[in-house]
Amino acid sequence: MRTFIAIGTALALAACNGTAEDAETTEVAAETGDTMLEGDAPGFEAVAPGTYQVTRSGGEVDYIEIHPGMTFSRVDAEGNATGGVIFMKGGKTCFLVEGDEDEACFEDGPTQPDGSMETTSEAGDVSTVVPVEGSLEDHVGDT
Repeated sequence: MRTFIAIGTALALAACNGTAEDAETTEVAAETGDTMLEGDAPGFEAVAPGTYQVTRSGGEVDYIEIHPGMTFSRVDAEGNATGGVIFMKGGKTCFLVEGDEDEACFEDGPTQPDGSMETTSEAGDVSTVVPVEGSLEDHVGDT
């Protein structure tokens, strides 16, 4: 499901403060006029960085790792790896997969006490995002 590149959105991009990936992320935000994720609002800006299990509305399970600098790596339910950048646009959390022209944007619900949240795609599909222990590599065989 292409829409979940975002949240389901993971394996390949790791960014640390001051790296080329951070510069690319900042450049994307500057070009689009969007803001980087930060603050205490609901959504990934409140829970990132970390590794998450994403259960899509159809029951498929993806894993995503949010890296410092707001890049992500993802392994979908079929075992395909993708990665890219995350930014805010129109109050939604958007994911842009490296090599794609179109981003996938999601409206994030509030973070629950257990760290989970629900996120809704532009098509109306609701997924549940739950933090998990370890790194993305620890969960590759779980898809």
